[in-house]
Amino acid sequence: MTCERCDGLMVSEQMCDLRGTNRELYANGYRCLLCGDVVDATISENRKRPAEASAPSITDTARMPSVAA
Repeated sequence: MTCERCDGLMVSEQMCDLRGTNRELYANGYRCLLCGDVVDATISENRKRPAEASAPSITDTARMPSVAA
C-alpha cells in the first residue's frame, strides 16, 4: 500500500485509542514510514465524503461597509 500524500510505504499498525472515542481500545490502521500519515477505517470513510458535506456553511449576513479614505 502506498501513501496518498508522498507515495511512501504504508505499514500496518495497531493504534491504541486511550480516549475511547471509537468504542474499542485498539484500532487497526496504516502509517506511512516516510511522512507519518496515519489512516484507519474512520479516516478513510471521512475522506470519501464530498468536500461540500464537511465544509462549514456560510450564511449571508450583513457586512460592515468598507471605508474609503
